[in-house]
Amino acid sequence: MTDNIPASLMAAAALAIAGPAVAQTPPDPPSVTIAAAPAPAQAFPRGAEVLSVEGERLGVLAEVEERPGGERILHIRKVDGSITTAPAVMASRGERAVVLEWTREEFEAGGSNAATAPEEAAASPVPPTL
Repeated sequence: MTDNIPASLMAAAALAIAGPAVAQTPPDPPSVTIAAAPAPAQAFPRGAEVLSVEGERLGVLAEVEERPGGERILHIRKVDGSITTAPAVMASRGERAVVLEWTREEFEAGGSNAATAPEEAAASPVPPTL
């Protein structure tokens, strides 16, 4: 009886049986190595305008000092020409300027209490509450 079946029909049947088994095998996933990029330090360009949190002009960025341990200090030339400093953690890079998270009053007073370093805060004596 198999002599009556044309050879091409038998070949087609063999492919039909083998086809689904081949189609069910998932392809090997591509090997991709993803490396985490280091977080870029926020760039504060020398000569950039420095603004208060309210948008008032405080001065111009004169220098960014990199201290041991990675702390960065902004040296700001005030409008009167004097230089003052602020920790970089209290600043952000705006669209057109460096923006401090201080009001003009806090800037003129040397920053807010929130900017006090933990060592300085721990060294400050606190009177007991009576």
